[in-house]
Amino acid sequence: MKIVVDENILGATAAFQQFGEVQLCQGRTLRSETLGDAEVLIVRSVTPVNADLLKGSQVKFVGSCTIGTDHMDLDYLQEHGIAYCNAPGSNADSVVDYVLSAMVALPGLLTRLLNGERAGIIGLGNVGGRVAARLRALGIACDGYDPFVNPEQYDFLQNLETLQRCHVICMHTPLTISGPYPSRHMLSLQWLQALPQGATLINAGRGAALDTDVLLALKQQRNDINLVLDVWEGEPSVNRQLAEQCVFATPHIAGYSADGKINGVGQVAKVLADFLGRPVMDFTLPADMLETPKIALGQGCQEDQIRHAVRAIYDIRDDDRCFRQTLKSDNPAAGFDLLRKNYPLRRELKTASLVDKQTRNASDTHLFAALSGQSLVGGIGI
Repeated sequence: MKIVVDENILGATAAFQQFGEVQLCQGRTLRSETLGDAEVLIVRSVTPVNADLLKGSQVKFVGSCTIGTDHMDLDYLQEHGIAYCNAPGSNADSVVDYVLSAMVALPGLLTRLLNGERAGIIGLGNVGGRVAARLRALGIACDGYDPFVNPEQYDFLQNLETLQRCHVICMHTPLTISGPYPSRHMLSLQWLQALPQGATLINAGRGAALDTDVLLALKQQRNDINLVLDVWEGEPSVNRQLAEQCVFATPHIAGYSADGKINGVGQVAKVLADFLGRPVMDFTLPADMLETPKIALGQGCQEDQIRHAVRAIYDIRDDDRCFRQTLKSDNPAAGFDLLRKNYPLRRELKTASLVDKQTRNASDTHLFAALSGQSLVGGIGI
């Protein structure tokens, strides 16, 4: 059985060769003729999976090692009896680390949040729910908006207008264009203009959830508002003018931790094994990636400890610098994909442990547990 796999999926060959012959491909430029007699297709979100790609193929199973499905024509797959899956929540903690890194990198923002300013989270699924959980564990007040969750699930749900009081807005919605609450271009210029002075808008969800033209108009009228964008309309092409208006701009890498990538591969491999009626080997990070990151919180105030811990794992400023250099090149779209393809190894906060002397300090232990999302039950990797 032939399995066509996006070459940029970390560990793909090791994970899927147990099921058949793996043929690697370029995901963004994948065409139907590449599929040949393949029965399984494994992709990322850069590959549109639709009739144009699959018509006349022998594909019986499509797996996406990413959290979303907006790149897949689910109606077509169902109508043609093609099994499919994605990897919900696989890189959620990686995205939370990204959001935290943005917050600690903006001068004074973390201090203001710890002193009472509110964070608004739009979309409370796997990612947004974890963003809220970590912020609230740190003592940061949150408002959440998600018309699809049970109001009894969260005690901080508000209507969308109430979130206009928040000094930080985090976007974590899937991309939908129909139904009662479509997320495409969901925040209007009027809505954004009502945000507090110096507010920050972070989008690490889907690029088209925000309208590029609206954001450009917003910066013309409210230059005090900070934009942090990891996702863009029209990727891999990026509106350079909008990127220049961002305090931080990155090439859709918020969820690019090694842990998140491997989680996604493992989830899809298990579903494929069930589909084929075969056992699946346990799949984890390769041994040379498994070293546990060690973090020293330092002896400063709480804000300094949080900032130090987050940056020890991930510093958004590094990706911002690399991306801005790429945008100056003759072919920034190709550079966008190249940055993602060659992205350096990055672990997640939840995989780290404190240095020995701080594991004996209860306040440090509790702070790190809240920051990383690690459960205090049974220890936090000490």
